[in-house]
Amino acid sequence: MSKRLFVRSLFSLCFVLLAGFAAADDALVTRYMTAANNEYSNGNHAKAFSYVNIVLNSYKEDSVPHNVEVIAETIYFAYLEQIKNTKNTAAFNQVKEKLIEFPYLSTERINRLVKVINTQEAQDIAWGADVNAPAASSDEAYPSNNPVLYNTLQLQLEMEKARQESEERDREEQEKIRKELAETQQDAFDRAFRQASEASGQTTRVFLLVALVIGAVLFIVFVVVIINLVVNMKSAKTQHEKFVETLKVVSQLSRLPAAASGIEALPPAYGSESPLRMIGNASISTGLPPAPETAEEKAEFDELTRKCREVGLEIDQATGRKNNAKNVAEMIYKISQEMGLGHFESMLFFNVGQVYDVGFLEVNKNLFGKENLTEDEIFEIRNHVKQGLAQLSFVPEKYMSIFADGVLMHHENMDGSGYPEGLSENRIPYIARVIRIAESYIALISRRNYREIYDKESAVEELRKKPGLYDTDIVTVLETII
Repeated sequence: MSKRLFVRSLFSLCFVLLAGFAAADDALVTRYMTAANNEYSNGNHAKAFSYVNIVLNSYKEDSVPHNVEVIAETIYFAYLEQIKNTKNTAAFNQVKEKLIEFPYLSTERINRLVKVINTQEAQDIAWGADVNAPAASSDEAYPSNNPVLYNTLQLQLEMEKARQESEERDREEQEKIRKELAETQQDAFDRAFRQASEASGQTTRVFLLVALVIGAVLFIVFVVVIINLVVNMKSAKTQHEKFVETLKVVSQLSRLPAAASGIEALPPAYGSESPLRMIGNASISTGLPPAPETAEEKAEFDELTRKCREVGLEIDQATGRKNNAKNVAEMIYKISQEMGLGHFESMLFFNVGQVYDVGFLEVNKNLFGKENLTEDEIFEIRNHVKQGLAQLSFVPEKYMSIFADGVLMHHENMDGSGYPEGLSENRIPYIARVIRIAESYIALISRRNYREIYDKESAVEELRKKPGLYDTDIVTVLETII
C-alpha cells in the first residue's frame, strides 16, 4: 500500500508542476519581447539576442507569431553585424547554434552574413578559437535533423575552401613571376655594367645602352603587370561564377515553407476578431485605445503626430516622392471621417499613413527610380514591409498593433495575391486596405516618369477595374470624397 501511495503522490506532483507551467503568464513573454526591442533600440544587441531567445523558447516552432519572428530575425542580423566587427568567435558560435535551433530565422540575408563571417574567421588571425567550445568531428559539426541549414553551411565551407585554394595558387604564380622578374632585372643590369666597363671610353654608347636596358626592363615590368592583371581577372571571374552557382543552390535549399500569419498574435484590442479590421458603418466599435483625456496623454499623442510627420518627410526625401506621405495620410484621414470614425481614430490612421513606408529607410536609395531590377533588388524592395517593423520604436506600446498592421500589410491584395503573407478579404486589416487604396490613388494622379498622369475620376475608375487588389467598398467612399 505504501508503494501505491508513493506512486500516486508522484503523479499528483507532476500534474501540479505541469499545470503550473501551462498557466504561465503571457505577460512575462511580452515583457521579455519589450525588453528585447528596447535593448535593440539602445544598441545592446547581445542583451536583445538573449531576451528574444527566451521569447522564442516559449513557443513551439509551428506557433511562433509572425511579428515575433520578424523582430527576432532583425535582432539576429544586427547581432551578427556586431560580431563581424568585434570578431567574437564565442558569440558567433552561439548564434550559429541558435540558428540550428530556430531554422525559420535563417533568412537569405542572415545566411549571406554567416558566410561572410565564416570567410573572415578563416582569413583573419585576429579571430581566436572559441576556447569554451567542445571539440567536434566534421560529421558532428551540424546536426542531421536540420538538413537545410547543414547543407547551406556545408556549401559555404566548400566554397570558402575552393576560394582559399585558388588564392594560394595565385600567390604561388605571382611569387614565381616576381622571382623571374628579379632574375631578369639582375641579368639586364649585369650586362649593362659589363658593357659600360668594356666601353669606358665611349660615353655616348654607354648612356644609350643603359637607356635601352632600362627601357627593356620597364617594358618587361609592364608586360608582367599586364599578365598579372589578366590572371587575377580570370581568377576573379571563375570565383564569381562559382559563387553565383553556389548561391543558386543555397537559395533552392533554403526555401522553407511560408510561416503562418501572425495576425492571430495581435492583442485582443486589435486582433483578428476586432471589429476595426472590418469597419463597415459608423456605429461599429473600433477596438482602439480611447482618445487621450489627461494632459499627459494628449502631449504623448501630439508628440507621436509630430514624430510621424518628421519620419514621413525623411521617407519622401529618401524615395524622391515629394509630399507623398502627407498626401496619402490626408486621404486616409478623409476616408476614415467619411466612414463615420471619430477625429481621434482618424488622426491615429493619419499618423500610420505618414510612416507606412518607413522600411524604405533601410533600402538602397539607388534602387528608387531604377527601371530594370535584379531578383535580389526586387527582394530588397519588397522586404521593406518587414524592415519597417524594426523602425517603430518611437510608437507607444498601446498604439503599436495598428502601426504594425499598416507597415507590414499595406501590400496585401483582396484576392490573396499580395505580400508578405498573402492575406485576403477581411483578414486584411482596415488600415492596410485603406493605405493600399490611398497610396495607389495618389500615385495615379501624381507625376511619374514611367507613365501618364490620371485625372481624379479616371484614377478611381482604374481602381475599380482591379477588385482583386482593392476593397471596392472603400473605393466607393473615395469616390464620394473626390
